[in-house]
Amino acid sequence: MNRWIIRILATAFAFAYIFPKIDGISFTGAFFPDGVVYGVLFAITAWIVTRIFQWASVAFSIGTLGAGLLIVVPLWLFGFWLLPAVQLMVCAWLFPANLAVNSWFGAIVAGLILMFINGLTHSRSSS
Repeated sequence: MNRWIIRILATAFAFAYIFPKIDGISFTGAFFPDGVVYGVLFAITAWIVTRIFQWASVAFSIGTLGAGLLIVVPLWLFGFWLLPAVQLMVCAWLFPANLAVNSWFGAIVAGLILMFINGLTHSRSSS
């Protein structure tokens, strides 16, 4: 739970202070409450988008009787860094009041920052 709160606060910091410096992304709001609210909304949106991609991959693999894995596995291996950019674009589309993403380049750069934040705050098992 503590890591989740730290992740939300780090994401809020990124929304409020880092993302406005990236070309193609604008965030109009303060760290609190706007940044924190968008941190929570992004976490929920990211979870939903990730599940949709996972279920679509499974359905495609089963629907093609496993032959689709020849496409799905390389996409996950080489395109994993695009998923946070897609999550950010979906979040900006769903909640446009304070967040606007106007370019894929900006979304990819911000997505890499979000992936770095998630990597630092991801809970690791010690077994």
